[in-house]
Amino acid sequence: MKTRLELDIDKKLLDKANSYALNNATNITALIESYFKSLNLSNKRLNILDLIEGLEKPNLSQYGNLKEYYYQDKVKR
Repeated sequence: MKTRLELDIDKKLLDKANSYALNNATNITALIESYFKSLNLSNKRLNILDLIEGLEKPNLSQYGNLKEYYYQDKVKR
């Protein structure tokens, strides 16, 4: 379902946005919808397990010395 939205925008900015839309074969409505979709509008907070899953996996040997890996990595930084 679509609904109307009234905005007050600076004339020069609107002209630039219209030009951009024309050059990219789209329109202002599509640009605004795309921007709103790009925002994280949900209030869902990630739990710690979700955050850990998103971390880069370390490249460690299963039988390596973790203490040694820690200090080698610390020297690199």
